[in-house]
Amino acid sequence: MALVKDSAIVLRRLDFSETSQVLAVFTREHGQQRVIARGVKRSTKSRAGIGIDLLEKGDIVFSARPGKEDRLATLTEWRQRDGYRHVREDLGRLYAAEYAADVTTQLTETHDPHAGLFDALDAFLQSLADSAAEDALSTYLWRMLREIGLQPQLDACVSCGRDTTGAGALYFSSHQGGAICCDCESSALEKRLLSKETAQLLALGRDTISGRAFPLLDYHLRETMGRPSRLSALVRRTFGVRHRA
Repeated sequence: MALVKDSAIVLRRLDFSETSQVLAVFTREHGQQRVIARGVKRSTKSRAGIGIDLLEKGDIVFSARPGKEDRLATLTEWRQRDGYRHVREDLGRLYAAEYAADVTTQLTETHDPHAGLFDALDAFLQSLADSAAEDALSTYLWRMLREIGLQPQLDACVSCGRDTTGAGALYFSSHQGGAICCDCESSALEKRLLSKETAQLLALGRDTISGRAFPLLDYHLRETMGRPSRLSALVRRTFGVRHRA
């Protein structure tokens, strides 16, 4: 049984017993891992038994079981590096961060490393200190979709290749992978109207994506995952999102 060292961000946590937790962590070099942290909530003279919190970043050491990747690994060491305290000081930031953690958990495979996505998640959580939560979340989601190969095509119709800047009415189909012009939309069973503003906003591929793109990204993620994120309604309500895209 080999010990693995890495950097990790906690995506999910579940109390396993009075003193233990099961964690889904996203590591930089080894992808998503499911680990059991035995005794981590046990109190000592020097610290209270609060366990490891959601959305912490730390240095992790866990056991690897060759050929038994479907079983929980065992956490042997955790050293917190960043608790992203600012995230917990505002509900909008907290909901945005938990939304990001939820969709990252659902759309990444265990043992499948994405160092770029780990860095993007860390940068997103850091950026919530001084950026609007809606903008920060939209930027992260766009980067995540690019990293995992699910970023939709918006600069041209996915059916005929027509440039969307010169097209008439536009539609978006998550199942077909992007924008559809008015001449091709009749063949798409799953679609929704798409504003040219949002299409151009995302097609530019800027480093920072405006929160105006969030409704489209939320819709795309819902269709991709087969259900909305459990944080979707809270985030939409907090951001004042109705059905704009």
